[in-house]
Amino acid sequence: MTTTFTFVCLSEKQVATAVDIQVLEDQAYRRHALLLMHDHASAVAVEVWRDDAVIDTIERDGDWPRPAPEAASPSQSPVKPRADALDI
Repeated sequence: MTTTFTFVCLSEKQVATAVDIQVLEDQAYRRHALLLMHDHASAVAVEVWRDDAVIDTIERDGDWPRPAPEAASPSQSPVKPRADALDI
């Protein structure tokens, strides 16, 4: 079942720095919140809203949490090889 979720990225002072509305499978909202924290470095938490209620708050714990390995294809990987590690 799909649901419309509203994601609110919050800064350290609890100021909304970004808002994103997505239609997702019910169990997919947490992963999307983690990806938003990756994209928005100033976010210390993401509130997840459904209808008129906050259903979850995903907080940053240390470095941004990386999405599950199946989420990124090799061409989209944020990790770039070091030049000295390449066999040229």
